[in-house]
Amino acid sequence: MINPAFIVDGFTERNIIQNICPGAPIRRTDLNGKDVSVEAMAKKIASLIRLLNNRHYPIIILVDKESRKISCKEMISKLEASIKSEGINNLDFRVGVADRMLENWIIADWAKLKTKKGKPSSTDCINGCGQLKELIGSYGKTTDCVEMFLNADIKKIYKNSPSFKIFADKIADINCDYINKLGITTPNSTLPKAGRKWV
Repeated sequence: MINPAFIVDGFTERNIIQNICPGAPIRRTDLNGKDVSVEAMAKKIASLIRLLNNRHYPIIILVDKESRKISCKEMISKLEASIKSEGINNLDFRVGVADRMLENWIIADWAKLKTKKGKPSSTDCINGCGQLKELIGSYGKTTDCVEMFLNADIKKIYKNSPSFKIFADKIADINCDYINKLGITTPNSTLPKAGRKWV
């Protein structure tokens, strides 16, 4: 039976997950920023996984790429390998990386921002937080980000953000109403849909 838990960067990600998957356990790494090594992130994530004591499957990990000079896919592969090197094996964990940050997923629904400024050719890779500050002026990460993310159209995010598409495809089988809006399935998943439904 699928009974997911989440490991995320910080408070903003936690607040969003609390809204889209209420009741799911959420643990924070509190390791943000481009200067934190992937190995340090993996070490902290591995320790949080152990504290969950095999009670939750899958473990869903979501971190920001920030301005690291690697691709989103490369960071996912490196983080997965580093977590396994910490002794986390034979466990269903799934890594997602926002490119560069959660704000990039918000601006992927550019129309929702109601701005006359032209949409960037790609809403991944750029400074999403900087874009929002420029477009709306006053912007609070722990308050505005949550509301704006929840109001954004998930189908537009999925279409316009490659990093969000990778993440959403990985967790399509957890039976979360938010992800279910996409109507997608996860071909690589071998787990059945859970009886419990996340709202």
